[in-house]
Amino acid sequence: MKKMRKSLVLAAFLAAAVLANGCQKGSGKEVPAIQAESTASAKTETQAETEKAGEAGAQSDARVFTDSAGREVTLPKEIKKIAPSGPLAQIVLYTLCPDKLSGLASDFSEGAKQYIDEKYWSLPKFGQFYGKNANLNMEAQIAESPDVIIDIGEAKKSVKEDMDALQEQLNMPVIFIEADLDTMSSAYEKLGELTGDTDQAKKLADDCNNILKKSETAREQLSEKKSVYFAVGDDGLHTNAEGSIHARVIEQIGAENAAKVEMVSSGGGSEVSFEQLLLWQPDVIIVDSEALYQTITTDKVWGELNAVKEGKVYQIPSVPYSFMSSPPSVNRMIGILWLGNLVYPEQYSADIKQEVKDFYELFYHVTLDDTQAEKILK
Repeated sequence: MKKMRKSLVLAAFLAAAVLANGCQKGSGKEVPAIQAESTASAKTETQAETEKAGEAGAQSDARVFTDSAGREVTLPKEIKKIAPSGPLAQIVLYTLCPDKLSGLASDFSEGAKQYIDEKYWSLPKFGQFYGKNANLNMEAQIAESPDVIIDIGEAKKSVKEDMDALQEQLNMPVIFIEADLDTMSSAYEKLGELTGDTDQAKKLADDCNNILKKSETAREQLSEKKSVYFAVGDDGLHTNAEGSIHARVIEQIGAENAAKVEMVSSGGGSEVSFEQLLLWQPDVIIVDSEALYQTITTDKVWGELNAVKEGKVYQIPSVPYSFMSSPPSVNRMIGILWLGNLVYPEQYSADIKQEVKDFYELFYHVTLDDTQAEKILK
C-alpha cells in the first residue's frame, strides 16, 4: 500500500510538471520550486545532479586562507574589493593593490594628495577598528560589500577573538596579517598570496629585505653609537622614547634613542624636561614639524645643546607619510635610509634623493622629478 501511495504521488507530480511546462512553454519563466516535504522526496535525478553541480561550482569559487593569527577564513577565489581596518593597513594595501581598495580608513592629508592619484581621494571612509581613534563605520563597509577586510600590524593578544568578533558582526571575511619592520617582507608575500598581486608583492618584499639587510650590515660596521632625540609636540619636550614603535627606526639604523624614560603608548609621547636634554646631549635631533624645527634652531635655550650648535637638527619628511611613524607602517622603510644617511653617512653612503625617487615610484606609484624629491627632503 505504501509503495502504491508513493507511486501515485510521483505520478501526480510528474503530470503536474508536464502540464505546467506545456502552459509555460516559451515564456522563459522558471517553474517555482515546490516546498512541500512530500514532493521534495520526488526530485528527479536531473534536478539532484543540477543541485550538486551548483554546490560544486560554489565551492570551486571559494578557498580557505590561513591568516597570521592561525584563523582559517573562507574567501572568494578572486579578490576584487578590499577594505582596510585602519591607517596601517591602508598604507600597505595602497602600495600593493591601490585599485582594489573599496574605501579608506582615513582621508589623505592635503600634503599627501600631491603624491596620491586624485581618483583615490573620494573613496568611502570606513574609519578604523583599533586605537584611541577607533571609529569603524560598519554601515559604510556593509554598503560597499568588500570581498575581505584586512587588518595589518603587530599582533595584539586578543587579535584572534577581535577578528572573529568583527567577522561575525559584519558577516564578511576578516583577515589579520602580522607586519612590523622585521616581518614586512613576509607580510607582503602573504598579502600577494591573498590578493593575487604576487608580482608587485615580490617587488615590495624584496625592497624591504634589501633595506633591512643594508641596516644590518651598517650596524655590524659601527664602532660607536650616536644618540638621537626625537622631538614631538609644540614645545619639543615630548618624545617617542626608547622602545616605542614610533621610534623604532632609530634603533634599526644602529643609533641609540637618547630618551631613556618611561614609554607611553598613547597621547603625545613621553614628557621630558630641558634639564634632562642637557644631560643627555644627543648627537642628533629630529623633529616632526616645520614649526618645531624653527623653534629649536632659533631659540637661545635650545641653542645650549651641542646638536643645535653643530647644525644636527633635521625635520622629518612627512609626505605622503612620515619617514619615522604616523602611522608606523611600511613608510618607515625609507626612513631607515634617510636617518641612516644623516647619522652614519659612511655606512649609508648613497644618493638619498635617488633612493627617495625609487621608493616613491615602487611604493606610492608616483614618479618624482629632482625638484619634488628635494622638496620632500628639505
